[in-house]
Amino acid sequence: MDMDDMFAQSGDLSGAVEAGDIDAELDADLDALDCKAAAHVGGRPPTYGQVMAQGHSSRGATSIGMATGGGHDSGDGAKRRVTLSEFTEIKVIGKGSFGKVTLVRKKDTGVLYAMKVLTKENIIKRNQVEHTRTERHVLGYIKHPFIVGLVFAFQTKDKLFFVLDYCAGGELFFQLGKVGKFTEQRACFYAAQITLALEYIHALDVIYRDLKPENVLLDEHGNVRLTDFGLSKEGIQSNVEGAHSFCGTPEYLAPEILNRTGHGRAVDWWSLGALLYEMLTGLPPFYCRDRERLFDKIRRADLAYPKYLSAEAQSVLQGLLTRDPQKRLGTGPEDAELLKQHPFFRGIDFHDMLKHRCKPPWQPDITGSLDTTQFDSEFTNMPIHSPAIRESQLSGRDQTFAGFSFVDHSSLLPQHVGSLQQGSLQHPHQLAQGLGAVGALSSAAVAADPTAAQPQQPPLPPSVSLTLSDEGVSQGAQAPPTGSWR
Repeated sequence: MDMDDMFAQSGDLSGAVEAGDIDAELDADLDALDCKAAAHVGGRPPTYGQVMAQGHSSRGATSIGMATGGGHDSGDGAKRRVTLSEFTEIKVIGKGSFGKVTLVRKKDTGVLYAMKVLTKENIIKRNQVEHTRTERHVLGYIKHPFIVGLVFAFQTKDKLFFVLDYCAGGELFFQLGKVGKFTEQRACFYAAQITLALEYIHALDVIYRDLKPENVLLDEHGNVRLTDFGLSKEGIQSNVEGAHSFCGTPEYLAPEILNRTGHGRAVDWWSLGALLYEMLTGLPPFYCRDRERLFDKIRRADLAYPKYLSAEAQSVLQGLLTRDPQKRLGTGPEDAELLKQHPFFRGIDFHDMLKHRCKPPWQPDITGSLDTTQFDSEFTNMPIHSPAIRESQLSGRDQTFAGFSFVDHSSLLPQHVGSLQQGSLQHPHQLAQGLGAVGALSSAAVAADPTAAQPQQPPLPPSVSLTLSDEGVSQGAQAPPTGSWR
């Protein structure tokens, strides 16, 4: 399934929310999870240090569950609710055949966010309900400097809205397309930050499963933000088993996914290897436009390494792209620890990196908070408002997306940590308490239209996402190399 299908045709975002917004009546299920999680961790989001200190044996996905700094609409009116009318649209920063990502400003604070819109009927029709629920659930409790931050989520009768921290540096995919390939120093920096993000979610028993350049965003300082958790899976403690869906983007699929033998955390380290190879060479490993041949090469072909790669770079790539997940670098009992000790990362102090003490090797040239030059002009030149779509046929009391609403209450403070406000660019993190503080200027996915013309940037290979669930398999159309929601 082309995961662009997860996103909806976006109507005019400036309208008011349906008067009969159904969340107030339907959030009891997630509120119950809130109570359990609050009892476990005192109602506060687990910090990075707390998660890493607990160890894998003492954790459970449900025990941490929805314990966040935010909350859900409980129906009693006691919790802060957010509606569409509280935002002003500024510019389109991404578009797919089924929706848009729009830069918006919250009217009462002036803070900029990226708003992603999904149409419920399309999600249901294309069997993407569970993916959408998973993304909402996971984003509700993960808090890490290098992962997208969910600030608000709400729904109307026919649409779902994710309000995410705005990431002014745009897609890694877009930046890679402009230069062809990165220096080892730059690629190493990005890979180190991604490693920390993956280590964190693995400690929460979550696997990502869709690491690729389109899903890596950069903030205005040049730091990484992972985005789009629609293909993630919770409750996975093993390196090699626990998940069975055939999903991801072909160029970055691990062999065990292709072989359908079951998979675990190790698939994320394979994908990191594939992404690092692409950052260093300009193409994914085993790249081939014929999908069946690509899959065959991933399973059994030898991989060539350009001579200009250092011995350390070749070594870490060979470790990450080991076909046996039991022997893959990063899949030991301590997860990422051996990878972090690899000579390729010799110049990285991971502790300092978590505290943003390491200067990024590249910083986007941004002249102000409304500067969107780091996004493809194909999107930013689009008109904000879309033609009206037909009225939803869903019942106003439909319970498919019960519990979707969310408010990160830290965003309601007078001085929101790391907020990007009009006219000012503030530092994205102040990790005063633990290493799991909310990271501002996080990423928001930038979409590509599978039917759009090829962009003017230097071409990179197209990507396709597939999903095989217990109900069957489907695959989407080939997307042009402009990035996409997944």
